[in-house]
Amino acid sequence: MAIQELQSIEEISDIFEVFIFDIWGTIYDGQALFPGVKNVLRSLRQKGKCIIFLSNSPQVESVVYERLSALGIDRGLFDEVVTSGGEAKRQLSTGRQSKKIQFDGPVYLTGPNRYPNIIPEKNFLIETALDKSKWILNAGPDKAEEKLDDYIKILQRAKSLNIPMLCTNPDKMVAHGNTTHMCAGYLAAYYSSIGGVVSYIGKPYPAVFERCKSLSGEMDTSRYLMIGDNLETDIRGANSIKFSSLLLGTGVHKITDKSGCNLDLSAIRSFQNKLSSFADYAMTSLR
Repeated sequence: MAIQELQSIEEISDIFEVFIFDIWGTIYDGQALFPGVKNVLRSLRQKGKCIIFLSNSPQVESVVYERLSALGIDRGLFDEVVTSGGEAKRQLSTGRQSKKIQFDGPVYLTGPNRYPNIIPEKNFLIETALDKSKWILNAGPDKAEEKLDDYIKILQRAKSLNIPMLCTNPDKMVAHGNTTHMCAGYLAAYYSSIGGVVSYIGKPYPAVFERCKSLSGEMDTSRYLMIGDNLETDIRGANSIKFSSLLLGTGVHKITDKSGCNLDLSAIRSFQNKLSSFADYAMTSLR
């Protein structure tokens, strides 16, 4: 089915009851909110809609609540926040982990200074030496400016030791103003490419979507709309759980013309076919 181009989310707001918004690249460019975001949220709230922010942030939810507040999105504009970091911490705290791998024993962190709050420390010993570690928690690079080259030797050594990795942010890159930064998913993709074993928590994998369903009363999937900028995570995840989805041109894919005012439908078709991820709707930006 051909993607439907929208001028405003109001055109479809009566179809859905639960609106699940990505954050980075969807409402926020890493530095500031995109124009019109708060108006969209207010309009949906006035109609009684449930609003959930679903982010592949490797931070726990409390950190993202604070960030939203700092951006001027007050608590009355949404219902819940779900993050891949928060889901990882819940799974590690309860032992409800991957069926393939049980992450247990001393753990090596890729971002110990940047993402210190994912590990439930009473359950795990944080280890700084790879050869003494049983698994790797990959929340992303320790510094925003770091590149893959800064981690290749570490990851190659980890592969030689057959250490499994848990990736708590499947995103490969994230927009930050006019630049992009590497995320945990990029490190995980490299580790997998050299034969390392990787498990993921976050979009497009089901646990975070199932949590959104649980927090919103387990409605029929036809009542959910996922809004995001990333075909590989936001849209693919929505496809897998049978949520409808809206793709925006404000993030990782270049799907607008040079002015940014018009969608490039040919580019959208190309990206969707290449990534086997298909949105129902598209807009240049949230409005």
